[in-house]
Amino acid sequence: MLNYVTGFLFSEDLTHVVLLEKQSPTWQKGLFNGVGGKIEKGETSIKAMSRECKEETGVTIPESKWKCFAHLTNPKYFELDLYFAISDLALTAKTMEKEKIHIFKTNDIPQNIIPNLQWLIPMALDENLDFTNPVVFIEN
Repeated sequence: MLNYVTGFLFSEDLTHVVLLEKQSPTWQKGLFNGVGGKIEKGETSIKAMSRECKEETGVTIPESKWKCFAHLTNPKYFELDLYFAISDLALTAKTMEKEKIHIFKTNDIPQNIIPNLQWLIPMALDENLDFTNPVVFIEN
């Protein structure tokens, strides 16, 4: 089973979000997704999130700033922890690897996104939700 993290880095006023333009895997090519990737052997989910953000955007967000708000699993294939962080460092994010970084207004996110981002981003932004424990989604 593969273990992944994906995170949404928002500006302090919640009007901007950092997304990257995926080149791989094939089914994601040309779509926008949050920052993230595989959790390395011996690495915690939160450490992976902080590391992936630094590697992909050049922005260092401390582990303490990332909030795990959801966990998505397909028990046969993958586990995915979803995070968000709020920092104006989002506005300084830049492309560091092959996948281009884009900073979008949260009220003007493009249509060519990974499909579940249509509801995951609004969920992360919903101040009425309590993420003391992440919401769990199980795919069959």
